[in-house]
Amino acid sequence: MRRFAIPFLLTLLIFVACNLIAAHLQSDCGLPAVLGRSGCADDIRRAGWPFLFFEAGGLDGRYRFDSVMLLTDAGIAILVSLAAGAIGYIRRRT
Repeated sequence: MRRFAIPFLLTLLIFVACNLIAAHLQSDCGLPAVLGRSGCADDIRRAGWPFLFFEAGGLDGRYRFDSVMLLTDAGIAILVSLAAGAIGYIRRRT
């Protein structure tokens, strides 16, 4: 079980880190804005990697949440993590 779990969790952690980095770089005031801790006025908050699934803020008060893109992002992360876990299991078994 360990041979599968370690590559799976590491790959999943990489996807989480990529999402946090993308949210920080895409948002006007960085990651604190996405988490609601920023003091910036009229900042635009964005989240999602590789697909943008959340966008809110700005002068016009826009709000967009796309659940299909969120599920697509999560699906890609899980499938790639499963593949990494399977490869790790097979490589260490031989």
